[in-house]
Amino acid sequence: MVKHKTFISYHHENEQNEKDQIIEKFGGEDFIDTSVHEGDIDTSLPEESIMRKIRDDYLKDSTVTLVIIGEETAQRPFINSEIQASLWGSNPNGLLAVATDNLYDNIYIDGTCSGVGCDCKVRVPRNHIHYLPELIFKNREIGRNKDLEDTPCHYNDSQLYCSLTKFSTFMEDPDKFINEAFDKREDLNYEIAKKLSENTPKIQKNSLSSLTDSLFK
Repeated sequence: MVKHKTFISYHHENEQNEKDQIIEKFGGEDFIDTSVHEGDIDTSLPEESIMRKIRDDYLKDSTVTLVIIGEETAQRPFINSEIQASLWGSNPNGLLAVATDNLYDNIYIDGTCSGVGCDCKVRVPRNHIHYLPELIFKNREIGRNKDLEDTPCHYNDSQLYCSLTKFSTFMEDPDKFINEAFDKREDLNYEIAKKLSENTPKIQKNSLSSLTDSLFK
């Protein structure tokens, strides 16, 4: 049983199967999959109103947001806005990215570390910007970890606000990944990226933000 209420954000057309597998295997009591659909929210509302509506009506009492990553996820306005709402304000959700198995293999390749004086074989990221939603990508930047004086040659997901794992790996032990995402809310000294860029697809029709800079970084 998952210990922390988890909101599932996903592209219904492409990743419905993965979402259904999660609910069927682990039950729906601890997962919230009532996603925002077209027409649910007035796109002319100010950004702050949209964020509050998503948090109050959809995220509800969740403390972790799980984003299923597929080929087109990064360009889905509803998913981008759900992620932003998850991080909105002073009490952000933990954040976890779960890539479909095929996509995960496109994101990662076996390569040689480019660090100075290092010649090890590691799994290095590729196409992060193309495949990952903006706030997933930004919250995987090691430079946002405030406890590190210098950018290390090697680091792992425990040092990043948003972990990225393969769907089949997640299904083996969802508690592990969800608990880690929850714990990072308090344990990780990390500058969380909270605001979508102007050109990122989002729910709001008028993308000019009505929120103060104090709410987002």
